[in-house]
Amino acid sequence: MNWTEGYIGFGMAVFAAVLCVSYWRKRQARRSRELAPFPASWRDLLSRRLKLLGRLSPEQRRMHERRVMEFLADIRIKGCNDFLVTEEVRVLIAGYACLMLLRPDAYVFRGLRTVLVYPTAFWVRHHEPDAIGLVSDEPELRLGESWNGERVVLSWEDVEAALAGDAVNVLVHEFAHQLDAENPDTEGAPLLPDYGRWSKVMSAEFKALEQRSSQVIDDYGLEGPTEFFAVATEAYFQRGTELRLLHPQLYGLLRDYYRIETSD
Repeated sequence: MNWTEGYIGFGMAVFAAVLCVSYWRKRQARRSRELAPFPASWRDLLSRRLKLLGRLSPEQRRMHERRVMEFLADIRIKGCNDFLVTEEVRVLIAGYACLMLLRPDAYVFRGLRTVLVYPTAFWVRHHEPDAIGLVSDEPELRLGESWNGERVVLSWEDVEAALAGDAVNVLVHEFAHQLDAENPDTEGAPLLPDYGRWSKVMSAEFKALEQRSSQVIDDYGLEGPTEFFAVATEAYFQRGTELRLLHPQLYGLLRDYYRIETSD
């Protein structure tokens, strides 16, 4: 499905979203009032590990901290394969994910219930048919997964690599899928008031990647609009300067959505 086809149901999605806005805003306002002050130890940790925090305005920093508190209050983070989820792990996951929520009207990953964390890449066996209808019994090695808007699965080794500057960022990739899932009637787009510019830029960039590989956008994005949005988000957060130079229209689109400058 391309972006144009995905937006056929846009009117219905907006109508449904409007019905939910009042409830979710009241819920978030209540949650914000209930939250305790942001711990100084968390602030120090995030300042040391998340370099992009230094680019936020004081108002954005306060918003980010509110989002982190809401994330940790509502979403469980559980370890798998004997991985110990420490306070540092919890705060870093929430802190990085909430850098994607700097829009004043953003939801804190509505529908997400659980984040599962493995110590390293993990093996999974799925039973969905491939493009020609065949089902493979072979397990696949994964760095992360996003399940139906309810669950994110991460390899902590690869989250740490992204924090250290690796071009692959499994955390923002999988949480981009969560943003994509907020509007079930589109693929490759989060919930937006208007899709005109988004459709134009994303469609053009997708077609360009089909014709020629990019130095900054992973070819995995050719799997479809959903994966293209996720790998473009990875490039935006990990290789912002290169993305701005090589794909200025795409960079501008994502900057206006995420509300943070990632280019030097």
